[in-house]
Amino acid sequence: MLNFPVVAHAADTDGQEAAPDRAPLKNPSALFAGRFFYDPNPPAAFPAETAQGRVTVQTTLKPELQQRLMAILSRTGPLIAAAVVLDAKTGAVFAMGNQATRAGASLLPEGAGNYCVYGGFPAASLVKIITAAVGLEKKGFDTGHLEPVSGRYHTLYRSQVGIERSPYKPEMVPLDKAFALSINPYFGKMWIDSFADSDFLDFGQELQFNKSLEFDLPVSKSRIIAPTNAFERAEVASGYNTRTTISPLHAALVAALPANGGRIMRPYIIDRIADANGKIIYSHVNRTLAQPLSPRSVAQLAELMQGTVHSGTARGSFAGINQLGAANGWIMGGKTGSIDLPEHTGRCDWFAGFGQSGQTSVAVACILIHGAQRTMRSSYVGAEMIRASLDPAGAYKLPAVKYVKKPVANKKPSVVVVQQTTKTSGQQASHPAKATKKRRAPAQNTGG
Repeated sequence: MLNFPVVAHAADTDGQEAAPDRAPLKNPSALFAGRFFYDPNPPAAFPAETAQGRVTVQTTLKPELQQRLMAILSRTGPLIAAAVVLDAKTGAVFAMGNQATRAGASLLPEGAGNYCVYGGFPAASLVKIITAAVGLEKKGFDTGHLEPVSGRYHTLYRSQVGIERSPYKPEMVPLDKAFALSINPYFGKMWIDSFADSDFLDFGQELQFNKSLEFDLPVSKSRIIAPTNAFERAEVASGYNTRTTISPLHAALVAALPANGGRIMRPYIIDRIADANGKIIYSHVNRTLAQPLSPRSVAQLAELMQGTVHSGTARGSFAGINQLGAANGWIMGGKTGSIDLPEHTGRCDWFAGFGQSGQTSVAVACILIHGAQRTMRSSYVGAEMIRASLDPAGAYKLPAVKYVKKPVANKKPSVVVVQQTTKTSGQQASHPAKATKKRRAPAQNTGG
């Protein structure tokens, strides 16, 4: 049974902070059925029993978005899938859903009730949002800030960040390219060369890491563990570790920064509660938890995150929606991430991003935990939910593209034909080998 305070102020619809002169909502998680966030069509409003008797709970969920999200997640087929869509300006949750196989629920049982509020997922390259923001806000860097990079982009070795010896034949890479392509050594070098530990850790606290994130439901803490040496600094800065963790709900709040003026809003899913007579006994009041970014940094971070979906690691998933966005003035951005769970029990695949059109601003975060085979990319889920949010009626269509077939004679071979020798009947015979495509480099442990 629940007790709710009477609230004098209704929610502020334009995203501005209202006077928080009420007691907090007590034990609201008991209002929701155990499998509420696995339901393919959960009710946006529903009755519940409290200490005041029977009440009606009005949530912030948008039925069309919620149904769309659950339909997409049901097709993904990973061990675990969890995603959140929220209003970037107010923190209202528009959609929140989960899918999990029996093996997935056994893999991470502590979050199985609602993985969207489980803060134990490795954050992977989503951490690069924080590292980039520290550089922009604390050090005055811009999107063209250069760092030396050597070796593969998605590895991280001591030599790549200048520990014990200088990087071998480095290229000077700007921040916008490093962010779009998720270049690990770049961000590791940035912390080692430019940040004090307090720069990163204090900023992480402003972003609500190592704190109990305020929400209408319990949220386990997202964590940043303080590094103890130079290489650990590089690991934390690039997301190349499993010790830095985050929940999908928290990831959506961080991804919302470019779309809401650089604020961390208190997220919420309960809009109001009315008693049996229709009297409002609880009403949400918008509240800003932190303002970590200045307008200059907000604009620069937005530019970095746009690069991810236009020319970076999420460009494939956003190929269609980018055409649609360009035709209709949409602004979209994000960050991808991937890393193995500890003991290599599953592969984390992240996307966190934002979309804006007119007065509509949304943030999306999705994590998929894949087993032996990857099915759908989290960036695809993010792209589809941003599209559904900005065009709920499906009024916009992709621009028609006219493809011109080039003559076969103009096609270039994929590789140069080479000579190879084989032995036949004790003699060497020379013949040209068949042209074959070059093999891709093996997948890295983390990146994207």
